[in-house]
Amino acid sequence: MIAGIVCEYNPFHRGHLYHIKKTREAGADFIVCVMSGNFVQRGECAVADKWLRAKAAVMCGADIVIDLPTPWSCSSAETFARGSVGLLMNFGIDMLSFGCENSSTDLLIKCARAAQERAVADIIKSETAKGTVFPAAKQKAIGELYGTDCADLLASPNNTLAIEYISRLIKYGKERDILPIKRQGTHHDSDEIKEGYASASKIRSLPFGEKWSEFMPEKAYALYSQSSEAGYLPCCVNNCERAIISKLRSIPKEEYSVYVTDGTGLASRIYEAAKAADSLDSLYDKAKSKNYTMARVRREVINLYLGINKQWSEGIPPYIKILAAKERGLSLIAKAKENTALPVITKHSEAQRLSGKGKEIYEAECRSTDLFSLMSEKIRACNLEETHSVQIVR
Repeated sequence: MIAGIVCEYNPFHRGHLYHIKKTREAGADFIVCVMSGNFVQRGECAVADKWLRAKAAVMCGADIVIDLPTPWSCSSAETFARGSVGLLMNFGIDMLSFGCENSSTDLLIKCARAAQERAVADIIKSETAKGTVFPAAKQKAIGELYGTDCADLLASPNNTLAIEYISRLIKYGKERDILPIKRQGTHHDSDEIKEGYASASKIRSLPFGEKWSEFMPEKAYALYSQSSEAGYLPCCVNNCERAIISKLRSIPKEEYSVYVTDGTGLASRIYEAAKAADSLDSLYDKAKSKNYTMARVRREVINLYLGINKQWSEGIPPYIKILAAKERGLSLIAKAKENTALPVITKHSEAQRLSGKGKEIYEAECRSTDLFSLMSEKIRACNLEETHSVQIVR
């Protein structure tokens, strides 16, 4: 059985190790992860480059790690899930494993089906028109129509993503092919430390060094330490603060609509905020309103900076790029190359044969990675995307 996992591993910690272990215990012969690339859903750069994070995951139990390109990784929960699940289904997984706060399969499926109902969409539309942010509007709509048990699920970001994954699986007729695993230790984005576990956001808030080692598997921490010693970790968007504000100020107002997913004036708010901001934080604060979550604002700012056309994230990614694999997973890659309709890429020379949307997305990913290379303490050279082949772990 091939199990799929959607992840960011930002960074890879003991909770992720637990998830992989439980997935293996449930009968998975192979574990294939699709992982956010250098930019993540919270609208920031990842703390470490995607090849390091992918290699750490493979060293700690995954068999293959697939790249989720930026148009999908730095986007809404719905788009993130559509891209991730689409890649895994095309790769040929049999089951989707995910962490969540409530592991009731029936309740998760009930909530996922409810989220697709027209009546729910109508209430969401009405609530967002009043200024309610989308996640809260969705929670309220499902609560009104399907009860508090479903609404309570949506109070957790992990559950929200789980429901989006199942919603995508419903379209493939695979909603029962899931393995929900209850999260261990602290909640998503929690500031607590509990039973030796800490959330990824808590770990990122700590100074790198011995503090991180308390919450990460030894093999993963060793890789991260090497990158830190080289000056390439942790990466932070604030290292490009002036460049980001400069780029946003240089884009004509009428072009903002190419990059910002908008309907209620967010593009104008970001444009005006960029003109007045004296820091990234002040830009976010000036652009934010009751209609938009802070994560949404950060995502739109990053996409403007990277030049990510909002139309690129329609559908699913047009290729499958392998970041890292165990030697035993190479047979799966060969099988996928034979069976999937999507090009499977393990090196730059294969990517050069892409055409149409695939070529456009890959070239945008190369440019985004070049800008990511400026976000570490030590500036890295360009062309990381072109020079990295799949990382093989033996």
